[in-house]
Amino acid sequence: MWGEGGSTKDLNCSQDINVEKDFEVSMTELVDYVYVIVCIYSSPDSNFVIFSKNLELIIQKIQSRNKKPVLCGNWNLNFIVNNKKLQELQNLLDSCNMMNTARSPTRITPSTESLIDVIITYKDSPILSTAVVDLGLSDHLAQIVEINIGKKNRRTKMVVRKQFTHNSIEEF
Repeated sequence: MWGEGGSTKDLNCSQDINVEKDFEVSMTELVDYVYVIVCIYSSPDSNFVIFSKNLELIIQKIQSRNKKPVLCGNWNLNFIVNNKKLQELQNLLDSCNMMNTARSPTRITPSTESLIDVIITYKDSPILSTAVVDLGLSDHLAQIVEINIGKKNRRTKMVVRKQFTHNSIEEF
């Protein structure tokens, strides 16, 4: 949980960013903190150019609001197998000072192991713990990351009061 009194706000994505099969996204802002949780799905046969372009746009949009993205989801890009797509993605994440917190396979079959489910944060995020856990609900394993998200943003409220006394009423 994100602390006492934490509220969330679902954020809408424009149609040009949310592209079926290539980049399906849902975002929730932790209003009282500096984080936006971004869940992204990309199908196995997605267009990688669209995926990487939209990922960069989402990161830039969130950063322009002085928020920190936490990216997660099934990207169907195996972080264990080094290839051109993974290298391009790593370059993008490195340029944003971000990293995948999952370090072990998230999908295991009798013949393969892959790390296609991610939780990506800033490299300097105060990560308290990470885990990959089999909940028995899917052929994918769950990833858990615990981040010290800090204290709630305090909004300063200015209250102006007028003290009404017998003398001030007469002066009025």
